[in-house]
Amino acid sequence: MAKVRVAADLLRRCGHSPRLLYTATDQVPVGGLGMKARYFLEHPRPYPTQFEGYGGIAFPHWPLPTWATYLLPWFASRKIQTKCGIQVVVSGAAHCGVPAALSKARFIVWVSTLYADELAGRALAGDKWAARTGSGVSGLLLRLEEKFVLERASLILANGGYIAEKISENFPAVKDRVRIAIYPVDTDVFCPSVQEYSKPDSHRYLLFTGRINDPRKNMGMLFKAFALVLQRRPDLRLILTGDRPDRSIRALAAEAGVDAKVDFIGRQSKLELVRLYQNAELFVLSSNQEGLGISVLEAMACGTPVVATRCGGPESVLKEGETGFMVPVNDYAAMSERILKLLSDNQLIYRMREQCTRLASDTFSRPMVEKTLLQAFRDVYPEHF
Repeated sequence: MAKVRVAADLLRRCGHSPRLLYTATDQVPVGGLGMKARYFLEHPRPYPTQFEGYGGIAFPHWPLPTWATYLLPWFASRKIQTKCGIQVVVSGAAHCGVPAALSKARFIVWVSTLYADELAGRALAGDKWAARTGSGVSGLLLRLEEKFVLERASLILANGGYIAEKISENFPAVKDRVRIAIYPVDTDVFCPSVQEYSKPDSHRYLLFTGRINDPRKNMGMLFKAFALVLQRRPDLRLILTGDRPDRSIRALAAEAGVDAKVDFIGRQSKLELVRLYQNAELFVLSSNQEGLGISVLEAMACGTPVVATRCGGPESVLKEGETGFMVPVNDYAAMSERILKLLSDNQLIYRMREQCTRLASDTFSRPMVEKTLLQAFRDVYPEHF
């Protein structure tokens, strides 16, 4: 929804009235079969809805094979989509664009990852479903759907240089239709603190924000790296924001011997999140796979250097040695070494803080990215802009 809001709000400011067509995955009850049966009896067909301030149509998330969930909305939305003057597909991988591709109308797709990368990242973290899907018939059908959407798209916006290169390598026929449109950060909000103060040792921390229960985030590796850091910097804490941790995540922290030094603080307001970014010593990312890494952008906009794995997305936005460091995937020793190197060099951190802020303003601030989006809208739909 973060990217949806960016595109939809820009369309509104241009005088259009965007509506959402989406699969209501978050509305399926997580209880027993009785609760799920009632949901599908009450919502057997698509239904009008309001979602985060936008009107539109929600499609029930039927328990079908993954490839079929992307295809199913077409049968209910084809009349709507063929009448739409503008179609913008905003998603992680491109599969949500199957109905738009079948409409044979012009459309723009703004994507963050290739599905094969996402499955590989999950499989690396031990997700058996991802491993089966990536190598089975379902994986083949999903790859065909992805190819179909990308080749039918009038323009492909890639959420960073890494994914732009991956699309061009895997689908050379669309290379001339790929542009980079990084997720924009509001640098008026995500910015360095205007107050400089000396933090007591008890307030020094490393920060991670995101879906900590997603196996691709590789929290076990982060905890192991933090354990090594604590041997030389016992004053530090590790703060994790986002999801409340599953039991397995807490077990990983205990196994690494860092549970007493880790704070799981759950979701935070935007202002509180900004404060956490501003006051962190460093931002850390241990993922196996990222299409971009929005939290990396937000941290840099707040002037906080980053130590991240070479997991895809961060490689196209993080400047090695200038705004942070990158380490191999799953190499907790290398991550701890880089963290300690930064923490021991105040002059280097000071330079990096300045360079982080400058990079954010020049490359992924909202005004810069909206120029790219607006040009894309004009190029595909000149009659509407």
